[in-house]
Amino acid sequence: MAEISKLFKIMLIIDLIVALVYGILYIFLPDIVYNLNDAPFYDPHFWRLFGGAILTLGIGVIFSLLMKEWEKIKLFVLVTIIFLIITAIGNISSALYVTRSPTNLVFHWLDTIVMIILIVLNGFFFMKENKE
Repeated sequence: MAEISKLFKIMLIIDLIVALVYGILYIFLPDIVYNLNDAPFYDPHFWRLFGGAILTLGIGVIFSLLMKEWEKIKLFVLVTIIFLIITAIGNISSALYVTRSPTNLVFHWLDTIVMIILIVLNGFFFMKENKE
């Protein structure tokens, strides 16, 4: 079986860092995140649940880095890309119907831009690894 490339390992490490940062913030510090970004709605249970989903993806990245073989991690990477696409679509669509403060708009679009960058990079490396 083919081992994943060094560039894809770097991409997975970037995914891991992003997942850990967002996951930890949403699970353990939702009150601080809410106050910083002036969110229009606050439900700590939902925020922690979403943080758990993100952290779960981060744990999957750790397993992917340990497995090292493309065939073993291909499905996980595909699920991660789909998760990012669905989350980005939800984020973009919520910008159309949720009234937001200027502070929250900045955080909202920053999150969306991070997701789009991760979708593009992960998609690129997914296709590259799949060809090899």
